Amino acid sequence: MKPSAKQQILPTVLVGLVLCVAAMFWPASRDERPFTVAVTVWPGMEALLMGGQAARSNATRINFVEMSWPTAVAGAFRKRVVDAAVVSLDELLRLEADGARPRAVLILGVSKGSDAVLARPLLKGVPDLRGKRVGVELRSGGEYLLMRALRENRMMLSDVERVPLNLAETESAFVADNLDAVVTSDPWCTRLKDKGAAVLFDSSQAGLELTRVLVVREEAIDAHAEAIRLLVEAHLRLVTDFREAGDSSGLDAILRREGLTPAQWGRTLSLIHFPTAEENQRLMDPETGELVKCLRKMAAEMAEAGLLTGDVRTEVLLNAGFVKGGGR
Repeated sequence: MKPSAKQQILPTVLVGLVLCVAAMFWPASRDERPFTVAVTVWPGMEALLMGGQAARSNATRINFVEMSWPTAVAGAFRKRVVDAAVVSLDELLRLEADGARPRAVLILGVSKGSDAVLARPLLKGVPDLRGKRVGVELRSGGEYLLMRALRENRMMLSDVERVPLNLAETESAFVADNLDAVVTSDPWCTRLKDKGAAVLFDSSQAGLELTRVLVVREEAIDAHAEAIRLLVEAHLRLVTDFREAGDSSGLDAILRREGLTPAQWGRTLSLIHFPTAEENQRLMDPETGELVKCLRKMAAEMAEAGLLTGDVRTEVLLNAGFVKGGGR
């Protein structure tokens, strides 16, 4: 006797119901997205990249996304394309003002001349920039450094003609003789100085203000706490080697990426201070650290110059837990 159509279908329906009920109570799968960090080209970034390679494991994945200019990095962070990014302090303030909720977990490097306003040799000082064409990446550390240089000489951004460029274009635009000056950073800064560009102002005159930090979105910290911890620890283990980088052996890949000779590489590193774990802790202390004081000063000056809109609570921007070894 053949089973009816209803009898044939019934087992399939029952199996389907069982699977649906099981799915309701099945634990949600863990998000397997790797911890993703946006970076740009900068000699002070190399220790972090090497640290990321050392920190990778089967259980912890860390991906780096290299972008050509700083505003692209900030944009990727702002749009939540990445979990973390390396930015300058002024970019940190802008991101917070935009509602991106960045939290600095590590100071990578303090620029001590690695960023500069470079000009034609005929220009002897910052006052000579009045009315001149200056190539600069807007909404970046370069624009902040230009503002700082002009402010030191009782000038404003409106006293020069800002020509928008991304950072990677500054060298070619200057060499092409299209501009009177550019604001740039290494590796382009070192290459342009070797081609005869004159330094009118550089980050050695700006204290901590041209510091780069690793920032993580506030809501991503818990989800990626282990990856952040491993990356921070790996970076801090490597900074001693970078502070003592007189020998460029084994750095072929870095030299190709940066476009520098071994001699140029050594000079660029001499213009960056790499804070140790202890210095990170001291500088990032939210109550007594010099970094929060610096951020307050920068926020006020940027607002006055029209580079920052809205109030920024600087005390929430620093998270030193990972450099203390405790995470969070």
